[in-house]
Amino acid sequence: MGRLFGFLGNRKKQDVTGVAQISISKQYTAEGVYYRLFRDSNELAFPLNLRVSEYLQLAEIECVEVLEDLWFDGYLEQTSAGYFFDYCNFDKVLEESLRKVGVPAPTAFKLKLAHSSAVGTPHFKLFLEKSHGSWKHLERTAKMEGPWLTLPDQQILLMEKNQYQFQKFIESAPDPMDRESIFAYVAEARSLALQHGYEIDDYLQRQEYLFVDQVEVDLNYDGESITFIPSYASNDNISENLLAEMSRTAQRYAVDSGNRKVFVKPSIADNADRIKRVPSLAGADIPKFAENPEAYLPDVEGLDLSKFGERVKSLGIRVYRAQPFVHASEQERGWFELDFGFNAQDENGEIHETWEASELMGLINEAKESGESFIEWNGNWLRLPQDAEEIVEKSKEAKLQFNAEGLVDVTKLPYVLEIYENIAQLEFNQPILQAQQQMQDSGVLQQIPPASFTALLKPFQAEGFVWMKSLHYRHLGGLLADDMGLGKTIQVISFLTHLHEAGKLTPTLVIVPKTLMDNWEKELSKFAPGLLRSFYLHRGTQRLKDAEELKRIGITVTTYQTLVRDQLIFGQVDWQAVICDEAQAIKNPSTASSKVLKAMKSRFRLAMTGTPVENGLSELWSIMDYVQPGLLGSLSEFKNQFINRIEAQEPEAEQQLLARISTVYKRRTKSEELGDQLPSKTSVMTKVPLGEEQEQLYKEVITLVQQKMMDGLQAIQRLKQLSSHPGLVSEQYLSLPYNRVPKLKETIDIVRRARETGEKVLIFTEYRQMQEILRSTIRECFEIMPGVINGMTDRRQQQVDLFNAKPGFDVLILSPKAAGTGLTITSANHVIHYTRWWNPAVENQATDRAYRIGQDKPVYVYYPVVSDDRGITKNGTVEEIVHRLLTEKQDMASSVIVSSRKLDIESEVLNTF
Repeated sequence: MGRLFGFLGNRKKQDVTGVAQISISKQYTAEGVYYRLFRDSNELAFPLNLRVSEYLQLAEIECVEVLEDLWFDGYLEQTSAGYFFDYCNFDKVLEESLRKVGVPAPTAFKLKLAHSSAVGTPHFKLFLEKSHGSWKHLERTAKMEGPWLTLPDQQILLMEKNQYQFQKFIESAPDPMDRESIFAYVAEARSLALQHGYEIDDYLQRQEYLFVDQVEVDLNYDGESITFIPSYASNDNISENLLAEMSRTAQRYAVDSGNRKVFVKPSIADNADRIKRVPSLAGADIPKFAENPEAYLPDVEGLDLSKFGERVKSLGIRVYRAQPFVHASEQERGWFELDFGFNAQDENGEIHETWEASELMGLINEAKESGESFIEWNGNWLRLPQDAEEIVEKSKEAKLQFNAEGLVDVTKLPYVLEIYENIAQLEFNQPILQAQQQMQDSGVLQQIPPASFTALLKPFQAEGFVWMKSLHYRHLGGLLADDMGLGKTIQVISFLTHLHEAGKLTPTLVIVPKTLMDNWEKELSKFAPGLLRSFYLHRGTQRLKDAEELKRIGITVTTYQTLVRDQLIFGQVDWQAVICDEAQAIKNPSTASSKVLKAMKSRFRLAMTGTPVENGLSELWSIMDYVQPGLLGSLSEFKNQFINRIEAQEPEAEQQLLARISTVYKRRTKSEELGDQLPSKTSVMTKVPLGEEQEQLYKEVITLVQQKMMDGLQAIQRLKQLSSHPGLVSEQYLSLPYNRVPKLKETIDIVRRARETGEKVLIFTEYRQMQEILRSTIRECFEIMPGVINGMTDRRQQQVDLFNAKPGFDVLILSPKAAGTGLTITSANHVIHYTRWWNPAVENQATDRAYRIGQDKPVYVYYPVVSDDRGITKNGTVEEIVHRLLTEKQDMASSVIVSSRKLDIESEVLNTF
């Protein structure tokens, strides 16, 4: 690996107080930058854990600060050569942050595609002429390694990413005498240059080559099999007929009607060959392909596999699932009629046919003979549950409990449930769930967790523990929707210790957002350390690829994204329990996460989320469809029965929905459960005026809207940004003194009052640039180093742990969405919503980082709102409108039954704008 630049850091210094300075070395390479930090000749490692006084005396304080952020964000990789910052991650970091660590802002050079010698001769070569300002022909005068150019005056420039990728392509030239490859190479180079608007020299302009640079997959279905047919596409002006002919005959070169040469990019031709070699699909492979195209198609760059499910449907292919059920209906007091069977359901839960259990035996035997779970049915496909034959046999056994009239005594219902004990994904209805006595006898209602659980549950948490045990006993799933801060995780961990004691823990799967993986390990080590003896975090390149190994692990934790990627492995495991943390990740039934989770085999399903409804009731349906399939009917039935009526404000509809889901749904609020156990929470809204610069920009946006030169949504976003800080819409204002921005000044005043009492502060804003402005301003005003947690932060828990452990005053800056889940920050009791999140439920979650169990100080929540005291607008500023609407929606946000229409704040802002 070549080194372009040597040691660029400062030599070790000694300041007047005798505190040794940190020296930073930077090694710029073709792949990225290596950093090493030293103090007193000792190499340092992140986190630095320096005292504030040491930070503030550093000569390169901003560089050290950003490097530590990059490490927390997961962008610095520790290697033997130092901390490596990969070039591929540069564009994921703010330009201002890059500048502080010695990475210049990307430079867009003036490029010209040029050549030497003629195409087809031994010395033919393409190259890029580069100019920048007064510097010409930098390809000859500058020193270049990777994306870095050193100008003759030693200035270092970073090549813009698209240009660098083009540079690398030009450098990857084939042998100039390989006629097929060299012509295709020139054609692609010309095509790319034209796409990006780069100049082309006269000779290359005359080489009228067209280029095929895309491949798609067409599906042919003849009623018995699916055949994959590659088809070429191009950004160049190539006729559809010629593209079709070249695809059919696998040509890599052709001449069009205008006598222009047409070349196929070699990798595209190779991918087309790979697609053509995919064997035709027949029989049960057809529905398997519809559900998981990734398993059948080669990995082709640019091919969108997510569309293939819909494309299969467009061919007239439908895939249904046979959902087993046991329903009971009370005929007279104490006596029930039982119904055993299967429903054919589509992906939205619509029932297309119902069979008695025994009626399905013909199809079950057919599947058994073929060794497949998918069978043809009515010209479509039906997926049978793995335990279909056993379900039929158990149904015969259950019927032995019937009396002469075909009824079963209520006292026999627990035994009926016991018959189906080892059957996964079985749907029960409400009347069969009333067998309480045997649950009492079996210890299901015992409120004290096993001794291996080391915490003391609060009464409502013990209730949740019993609720989960009873659901597991009844073979029902559950949605735990407690308010943020009521300890959903600790309740689930207590339940996991119960499964462990009962010998029913292994294997259990927990699916979480990426940022919560380490938090689960931490919580288990705190409350049930014994469970860590068989605990596994499934992530990274070295993750397990063998389903047999997963079957032997007690608890496996992975992310929603990794579950989708490794679905074929996870799908081979019969899970004792599948638990979804932050289950709003499956609120859309059509996403890959939702589909894969609902296909997992499990004896028990649990979902956890404090916001089961963020935007619309269909989200609740999707989560419940995972938790307890069939309980809410199909999506269209749910819309007719509940969504439409609730949005029409029929008062009884909401109560009817809550009654329907009450058995498998539990939601408690902090106000109900904790009462005076939590300290007071005071909300403080302060109106602040627009600064001079903000007012000028605000008027300009209003004028653009009135002149129809900017649409409403764009204007709202712009006004929201400039209300936070004018530097968010115009970089010239980034260095504006903080007291010229009244909202920022008010925030600093709030922080100053918190410092006087020695208390900690959380500041929420969604804008990353605003987070940087807040951090630098707070550092200058208070001589502290505030941490930042946003969507880029990989080591969130470590950041929080450092913040919580520090005594006295401190500040943490967070994104409301990225930090709104899974974090406990009760060391802070001042919360500032610098910018408002337009969904009150999400904003409440952010506040609940501090206002939750463990908080022992009064909590103050501040809303500095930019106001219009000069009549610039007729309805007030965007912030005033949003604050008014959010205040009106708070009561709705505390309820699970919130329709999208009630919370469509953006539309309401537009209507009042």
